[in-house]
Amino acid sequence: MLLAYDDDGPGPVVVLLHGFPLNRTMWKAQQARIGSLYRVISPDLRGHGHTAAPYGIYTIDEMADDVLDLLNALQLKEPVVLGGLSMGGYIALSLIARHPERVRALMLMDTRAGADSTEAALARQELAKQVEATRSVEHVVTTMLPKLFSETTRSLHPDRIEPVRRMMEHTPARTVAGALRGMAARPDRTNDLARIHVPTLVLVGEDDTITPPNEARAMAQAIPGAQLEIIPHAGHLAPLENPSASNEAILRFLSSLA
Repeated sequence: MLLAYDDDGPGPVVVLLHGFPLNRTMWKAQQARIGSLYRVISPDLRGHGHTAAPYGIYTIDEMADDVLDLLNALQLKEPVVLGGLSMGGYIALSLIARHPERVRALMLMDTRAGADSTEAALARQELAKQVEATRSVEHVVTTMLPKLFSETTRSLHPDRIEPVRRMMEHTPARTVAGALRGMAARPDRTNDLARIHVPTLVLVGEDDTITPPNEARAMAQAIPGAQLEIIPHAGHLAPLENPSASNEAILRFLSSLA
């Protein structure tokens, strides 16, 4: 599938994969700051943003293959720095597990390696059915949006919430249903962590209640030599909620690769 994408900046390639059900504009602050030093490529994943939205299940491996197709279309033969947030992290883990030669370094942000529990998977399936039945993402937006942000963001930076709401509202219902089913069925990548042998940054918001810091810490400990960065005053969307601290953590990591 041909993905819509932004591609800006000089230097080594950094690919950033957004979360669910967002789009590439969530990386606006990273595109500006990190893109001044690196070539930042941020695609709209299958069905999101300006990328076509087919019907069916959006498996994590399939979405990872879409990203690989984009790298091939851009004739990027050298391995890239690959970063993903939440669902984007699942996709990054799929890609490095199946195509490790394409990844120079890894950034896992507000995400987890484990599969859904039975209860969580069933909840995603039921939500997908509801979205299809109503042909609306309204229920997903109203229930999910408050869980994404820290209290600091809600209190001091409410302007950072509205763009996320708009991203979610503009994501087609078939995309939301397809991605929910794909995430519910994703494999457990926990045992793959020890086989990651590229420099890895695990980044998490200190107030992330969806994939909390203790999970991020365990993931970092399982990956040989991984670095852990806990971003203050941020929840599940740390790079968007606290872009200054997130960008500095990412730049420190990227500079260490040289």
